[in-house]
Amino acid sequence: MFKSKAKKDQSKVILNATSLLLKVAEADQIVTIDEIKLTKEIICDFFDVEPDKMDIIIKKAKEANKASIDLFESGSILNEYFSIQDKIDFILSIYEVAYIDNNYDFLERHVITQILNIFNLDKSKIKEINKRFRNKLL
Repeated sequence: MFKSKAKKDQSKVILNATSLLLKVAEADQIVTIDEIKLTKEIICDFFDVEPDKMDIIIKKAKEANKASIDLFESGSILNEYFSIQDKIDFILSIYEVAYIDNNYDFLERHVITQILNIFNLDKSKIKEINKRFRNKLL
């Protein structure tokens, strides 16, 4: 579970993490109730957020995505605050959102690849993440 020292930073990180999860959910042009539900569960678990706050966080993240927030902006903020293990855990969560509908769409795969690049993980870590994804979800 991620913890930031400053509450302001924590809010910024939560918003950007939610934004990335929603971008993956939106990649195939179909956002399902299951994807939203899983996004809420991931954010609650990863950041120790109260479930009753999630509707507001989702709304703010959707608004930010529509306004202009992009993968690089959100990913860079998370890259700054996340440890290597946080990045690995978060990417695995992103894979869960992508595969919740039992279809790992090529557009979702593309978005995830971009996020992996933004997180600047070395190739061995990326291979480890991909292997864990295949073992857990496929």
